[in-house]
Amino acid sequence: MAVDRETRTICAEAARRFEDLGAVVEEAAPDLGNIEEAFLALRSQHFVVERELMLQTHRELIKPDIVWNTEQGLAGTPSRLAWADRERAQLFRRFAAFFREWDVLVTPGAPTPAWDVMLRARNEVDGVKLANYIAGSVLTSAITLTSCPAMSVPCGFDRHGRPVGLQIVAPARGEATALAAAALFERVSGLYRMLPIEPRAGTVPA
Repeated sequence: MAVDRETRTICAEAARRFEDLGAVVEEAAPDLGNIEEAFLALRSQHFVVERELMLQTHRELIKPDIVWNTEQGLAGTPSRLAWADRERAQLFRRFAAFFREWDVLVTPGAPTPAWDVMLRARNEVDGVKLANYIAGSVLTSAITLTSCPAMSVPCGFDRHGRPVGLQIVAPARGEATALAAAALFERVSGLYRMLPIEPRAGTVPA
């Protein structure tokens, strides 16, 4: 999946800080499969449950993104939902196998730093045009489907001063492991000493 180049660099350097704690850090990750499509199929069904009737009576009052999500669900078929659930099950098994070898998985918390508040969503990441407004959230939505606990901790700032986060993922039911790893990273990074961070005026790049 696409990740902003500077974000990639910042997060890779941050992950190496675990070596200062005596951990072995290597580049490895389970295969995500076709998780974007599976996530969209499963997510859209929740919109059908919550919004289908509202769409019939108050469509003009509903946010376009919600209309789109709901219609994606309405266009789905039982076969597509079954496929998405099978895809999720396979992802769960691949993550379970991954965590038999590794204690935690560390990724960027988001593919880019924060963007202009007036923009609805990211249009592209690292030159890759996104298919829809939730396509920029795969780093976190994929983990949601694994049933693995995850948390995000600050790990640095880009050249414009915008914060970048690191996502720490632990095995299913491994909340204590995720919390412990995050606490260790906070200690070794020293970023907690900057709190509270006062909002700063600045220009957000295009």
